[in-house]
Amino acid sequence: MDARDIVELIYQRNLVSRETWKAVSVKKNSDGTVDVLYKNLHVGSDDDPVFLWVYANVVEEERPDVRILERITFKKEDIVWILRYIPKRGEGL
Repeated sequence: MDARDIVELIYQRNLVSRETWKAVSVKKNSDGTVDVLYKNLHVGSDDDPVFLWVYANVVEEERPDVRILERITFKKEDIVWILRYIPKRGEGL
């Protein structure tokens, strides 16, 4: 299934609101899951946007389906904070 079709299916099933979130990136994984990154159209700014990350399972049978497994809302500053605590290669905790 094409990435655009996956995003459209998520919108059609009202799993994510088209009026609130705009898809900015889709990463298809080899295990049949996808990571979709959305940007909020109403909250946040260009300097500090609000994102929604959706991890979903794509079922490509008779009738294609998408099941959301996880969703997380975050701001850009949250990623900076998380990355500060991820050790660099060769460094221990």
